[in-house]
Parts: sequence; C-alpha cells; structure tokens
Amino acid sequence: MRRVPVPRALACVVGRRALGCLLVVVAAGCAQRTTGAQVTPFAPATDLVVGTVAVTGTTMDQQFVLRTAVGVTRLTATSAADSTALVRLSGVEVVACGRSEGATFRVSRLLALRVDGQPVVDGVLRQQDGKLYLDTATGAVALGHPPSALWALAGARVWLGGPLDTGPTVYGVIVPVR
Repeated sequence: MRRVPVPRALACVVGRRALGCLLVVVAAGCAQRTTGAQVTPFAPATDLVVGTVAVTGTTMDQQFVLRTAVGVTRLTATSAADSTALVRLSGVEVVACGRSEGATFRVSRLLALRVDGQPVVDGVLRQQDGKLYLDTATGAVALGHPPSALWALAGARVWLGGPLDTGPTVYGVIVPVR
C-alpha cells in the first residue's frame, strides 16, 4: 500500500494516533462502493490520496484534479456517475481510493472528510421507523433533529456536517436519489 500524503492541518487537528485510526476507517470505506441506496463490496483499492477536489476547464472539456499537500493530481472517473459525483464534491476535502497511473489517479471511491475546514460524515440517508439514519462505511448513525429537507433525500448519498445527534447543520448531495 502506498503512503498517504496527509495535509498538515488534518494531522494537527486529528493527532498522530487518531490519524492512524482515521485512515483505518477510511480504508474500510474504500473497501465498499455506494450505488444508489445500497453499499456493495468491490475489490479494495491499493492507493489512497487526501486532498481537495477541484473542477477545471470548460463545460466541453472538464478536468478533475485533487489539490494535495504535495501538489496537484489529475483525477479520472471510472463512469459518468463518478464524474457527476466529482463535480458535486468540488471544494470538498476527500480521501480518494483508486490506482495511481502515472500522472493521473483513477478514482474508484471517494470519501468526504471536510468542508470549509470542518469535519463531515459521508453516507447514504435512510428512513426507518420514523427516524432518519446515515449509513456510513462503518455503520449507521441516527440523526437527532435533521432539517426537513433531508427527509426528502432518503436514498441519496450525502455529506453531513455539524453535530449529528442534535441535527446536522450543513449538508451536500453527492449522489442524488434516482
């Protein structure tokens, strides 16, 4: 497995021991692939890169890059759906799982980490027994008092920020409900 370049800000906030735990959780997340409302396993990626997604170019010639602590890496998506997810993750700090292929990185899975420097949780929203849950790579998280708009997004892959036990305060859609 390749060494993961970790931004200094993340290393300072998380701490070395906790950072190791975070990367284990991220690796677990990279061993699953989200398709619609289901999480299905796929062959684990061997490379991980941490950085912020950016979209460059024009509508006709869009390119995706990951701005890391050590430079910029060009990203390639494996499908049109993955390209759409990359556009929606523009400006979000992620862990990209996939394969390094020369000057590009072929993305097989992305996991949102931070938005505007604040930690977020990535997963699929699910309604059950009158409650809303976020199904993540490491398990389900019950949402305390989610905004009413989130109820309509059940089945969508989202990132949520803020205290989840009292209700997330910010969110973004990564893969909408089909």
